[in-house]
Amino acid sequence: MWACSISSVTGTWELISSERKGQVGRRAVIAKTFRMPDGSETVFTVTGDANHRAVACVALTPRQTVVLAEQYRPGPERVMAELPGGGVEPGESLADGAARELAEETGYVPEELTYLGEMRYDAYFGGSRTYFLATGCEQRQEQELDHNEFVTVREVPLADLVTLAMTGRMTDPGGVLLALPYLMGDPGVRAMFTRPPR
Repeated sequence: MWACSISSVTGTWELISSERKGQVGRRAVIAKTFRMPDGSETVFTVTGDANHRAVACVALTPRQTVVLAEQYRPGPERVMAELPGGGVEPGESLADGAARELAEETGYVPEELTYLGEMRYDAYFGGSRTYFLATGCEQRQEQELDHNEFVTVREVPLADLVTLAMTGRMTDPGGVLLALPYLMGDPGVRAMFTRPPR
């Protein structure tokens, strides 16, 4: 969909071996040995693997608000806003996983899902997260949270979503970036990008 004119500055490294070393939480710890462009071998430790599929939704309501999940996050040690999402079950499509995770975390059910794209957040994490735009979202059921999830659900204006993404107060700014073409129709979002910088 989007073209990029950045040329490659280095070639692909040759993967010599990949060995699972353990597990940290839900993430596998893997030692990957690569042959470097100069012929040397280097071992990198990564978490997660390409088989781990995660999804999240930019969930829009008919009221032109977005549904967010807020919960305490141990990494930053604070409450963070998040796009509702999580892991995809074996045999489940990405879209079905996104709709299920949205409903479980928030109780909201979408009328329609549109694929937005995939993001990778860390050069040392093997997994990725796929994002969907969920439209026509309404609360139609109770939350079905895991035993260690404590989620507060909020509906916020679309401009607030963009502000959260731009100020480091949410965990999924990449998903907001992917949704930005769809959000630009909102006057509050549009005004954020037409005002002169301060």
